[in-house]
Amino acid sequence: MAVFDVTSSDCNAHNEIYRYEMGRYISSNEAVWRILNFPIHERYPTVIHLSVHLENGQRVYFTEGNAAERARFAPETTLTAFFRLCNEDEFARTLFYHQVPRYYTWDSKNKKWSRRKVGQSLSDHPGIKSTDAIGRVYTVHPNNSECFHLRLLLHEVQALCLFNI
Repeated sequence: MAVFDVTSSDCNAHNEIYRYEMGRYISSNEAVWRILNFPIHERYPTVIHLSVHLENGQRVYFTEGNAAERARFAPETTLTAFFRLCNEDEFARTLFYHQVPRYYTWDSKNKKWSRRKVGQSLSDHPGIKSTDAIGRVYTVHPNNSECFHLRLLLHEVQALCLFNI
């Protein structure tokens, strides 16, 4: 959008609010969502992005202060924490990787999964609460064969079976 204004030469005041409103662009999709009063923010349901990588293949960010520590100990990811959770929690062994966010929350500070405290209780599993959070596993290009097939296994094999291989 192009905006121009013709004013007299003695008008030196700039109306920034007017210029912002005139220069603001709303796409057709956003306009329809606003006209129909659909929510623009606070999307529902919650979507948790789940990493997938090979052993010791997670992304590592180095700074001058943490280089030695990161070289010795790779950071925990949602995937490595999932395998740790399956070793510790019997219910987690019955889940696929993408189902974990329904029953567990990801604590990004402590880098671990914890059972949900709020949600609907499961009748056949006392103490387990469920929400409609969605787990989305990052895509992997088929050229990265080993990682691609790991992603397929995580979608098709329950954690219990992964530990019995």
